[in-house]
Amino acid sequence: MGEKLANKAWKNFEQSDGFRKAKLKFRQLTGKEPTFKLDVALNTEDYSGWPVVADLIQENDIVYSLGVCDDIKFDLKIIADKQVQVFAFDPTPYSIDWINSQQLPDSFHFYPWAASDSDGTFLLYPRVSRKGNQSKVMYSFHQQQDGGNDKGISVDAFTLETMVKKLGHKHIDILKMDIEGAEYGVIENLLASAIRPKMILIEFHHRFKGIGKEKTIQAVNLLNKANYLIASISATGREICFVNDSFVNKSSII
Repeated sequence: MGEKLANKAWKNFEQSDGFRKAKLKFRQLTGKEPTFKLDVALNTEDYSGWPVVADLIQENDIVYSLGVCDDIKFDLKIIADKQVQVFAFDPTPYSIDWINSQQLPDSFHFYPWAASDSDGTFLLYPRVSRKGNQSKVMYSFHQQQDGGNDKGISVDAFTLETMVKKLGHKHIDILKMDIEGAEYGVIENLLASAIRPKMILIEFHHRFKGIGKEKTIQAVNLLNKANYLIASISATGREICFVNDSFVNKSSII
């Protein structure tokens, strides 16, 4: 009984912001994590683990949520709080089945598409744990096992520009990405288009095999050059909120 309580207490401690920030600092000092700083001082709120500048969100804003799996707490909260329209995307079989089993509000719209830097049909590969076990839930464009042992699944993938056209939208107000390493190509493709969301939320996956922190540093630099400012960084350092500077009072820029 005592051991179970101790394990539970340790797990709770590991999930605390204090522990995560200390772990991030250590990993930054040892060169395993990139170091970023805020570009602008804005009030942010936690939306189920995602730092958000809630004051910028308006009723009926169009939110694209890329890579939802079975976690739509962010999406449901932003719908409930701000009465936005959420367009969620995930091509994995588990996510499709799970979404279809849920009772969801009319303002939540789901499409079984992958986000990519080009249109086409591509293979997604299961994530592999440190013990070598293949996930039945999480998939990535990045093959993690050598020797071709990954069992890929074929999915339809589109650029954001194509998604916008297919859905009849003229713009995206808020873009959230948790797409298991595909964010780097999607960011480059986005910035080459005319689409400019006022807020972009990204979980970076430089910890994945074959990616590395330099890819994240490059992506952040590209966003900065496209006039996106860092408004918030999560305790893990991997979830970053960017705001287009045209929506920011210049006096707030650090």
